[in-house]
Parts: sequence; structure tokens; C-alpha cells
Amino acid sequence: MTLLLRSYADADAPAVSALVNGVTGRETTPESLRAEDVRRDPAKFHRRWVAEREGEIQGLGLLNASPFTPPGFLQATILVAPRARGQGVGGLLWREMEAASREEGAAGLSADVLDGDPSSRAWAERRGFCEHAHRFASELDLGTFDESLHAQALRRAEDQRVTFTDLRDADEATVERYLNFVADRLPETPDLTGHPRWPLAQIRETFHLNHDPRPDWLILAVSKEGEWLGTTAMVVYRHANMAYNEFTAVHPEARGRGLALPLKLHAICRARKEGLGVMRTNNHSRNAPMLAVNRRLGFRERPGRFEMHLGLKGNVTSDV
Repeated sequence: MTLLLRSYADADAPAVSALVNGVTGRETTPESLRAEDVRRDPAKFHRRWVAEREGEIQGLGLLNASPFTPPGFLQATILVAPRARGQGVGGLLWREMEAASREEGAAGLSADVLDGDPSSRAWAERRGFCEHAHRFASELDLGTFDESLHAQALRRAEDQRVTFTDLRDADEATVERYLNFVADRLPETPDLTGHPRWPLAQIRETFHLNHDPRPDWLILAVSKEGEWLGTTAMVVYRHANMAYNEFTAVHPEARGRGLALPLKLHAICRARKEGLGVMRTNNHSRNAPMLAVNRRLGFRERPGRFEMHLGLKGNVTSDV
């Protein structure tokens, strides 16, 4: 049976969403894939391929620009149906993606491998990838969460005359100020240390301000003088009954004052009021202060992923 490689087409959305769900455990739908395509910035590099055998899609290759990769890198994703592994599907996709990356002039590739999947990690390492970082999600059951356990943290913030507000009635100038505040904080995180400052348009997209906006879920800690001390930002995925805490950060001059937990607590209370069942966030293994906050709030760590890097300049990789 011949294995064929071709570019992704819109008609592939049902089969590809089923493949994504089967491999990753996500709850992707054909409609959500198509909605992402509509929103995608055509100026940003993005290519997809499918590997097909006897009319059945057995693998997906995705190569795209990402704000989370180092400058000049592309994000590489290869998904292969479990029953089709060991049959050359991943290798076929990889050869095409590596060639396309070099043709594009990419400095390197970043790929994610589940931390409980040693065979996939070994597959990536044979092609020259090395571990760069370890990330994992944390999940909070909103139905059983008891906010009264954290009343003291709120009182400590109130004793400092810190108030908490949001952007629900903000004008465009305030929204732009907020986006700049976030853009200034992002390079201070372990994820994006050394990365270029994010464009404000990228932050708008990440916080869903261009679709399904929730300015009341962009929360600020404010000093008695009106200075912005920190923020937390949350978006909603209704199909999964889930709130996602995209970002929490405190200004360097306000750190050590115990503000991150109250910020997250305000987000949790709003998600509970919305009737959502779960809150999820992602963690960097080197972000010890935020990991401690999440654990205090009762977030439970989930299986994670290794971020693997491959430099391409002058590098030739193996396909064995």
C-alpha cells in the first residue's frame, strides 16, 4: 500500500481533527480548525502536510512561525496515528518539513514531545533535537474550589491598599496601555527571556480580543497611587467547559508582596461565576514562584512536554 504525501486541504478537516484528538487527547473539531484558518495572519509562515495511505490520513505535519520559538526558528509538529507508527509515516513527513524549513531559511526548529513518550523523544533525538525546556499544564477543579481558604492573601493585598480591577469599561487608549504593560512583562518570564518584544497584535490574538473578547477577564492589581502592579489574563474555551489562564505577571518592583495569588484568585472567582468547571494553565519547570502559587491554590499538575530544539544552519540530520 503506497504512502502518499500532499498538502493539507480544507476537506481534510474532519479526518485531521480526529487524528489530533486521538494523538493529543485534545477536543478539536473541524469547525475549530477552519476558524483558526480564517483568523490566521497570511503574512506568517504556515504550512501543513498529510500522509495518506489508501485514502486514510495517517499523519499530519505542521510547520509554522510561533511567538514562543527563538528568533528565526519555526515550530515543527508531527502527529502519526498510533496504529501507523513504525511504518515510515513520520519519516516521510519529516523529510518534507526539514527541506521546507531549510528552503525558508529557518535558523532552527522547535518541537514538543510528551514527557511520557520516550520513543518519540528518541525519534526526535535521532534527528538532532535536544531538550531545551520542560513545560506542563496544571488544572484546577472549579466546582470544589474553596476561595475562603485564601482570604488571608486577599487581606494582605488590601492592607497594602492594593485594589483589583479589570478592563470591562476601558477605552482603547487604556487597552493599548494594558497591551504594552503585558508586552513589557513577557520577556521577564522564563518562557520568553531573550525573545523579541511581542507585537501588540499578537497579544490581542492570544487574549482573544479579536474574537470572543472578555475584557472583564483581564485583571489588574493597582496601587493606591494608580500604578499597575501586576495582571492576570484569562480566556474561555466553552466547548471544553474550561477557563484558560494565559498569563500572570507582577511588575519587578512589586514582587515579593504576595500579589500573584490574589490576582489568580480573582480570575478563579470569575470563572466559577461563569459556571465553568475547570481552569487550566501552563507552567515552565524553572518558574518556581508561579509553580508555588499554583500549588497553593490547588492546581494539580498534568503530564507535560519537552521543548526540543534543532539548529539548522549548516546542520544535516539523520532520517534513521
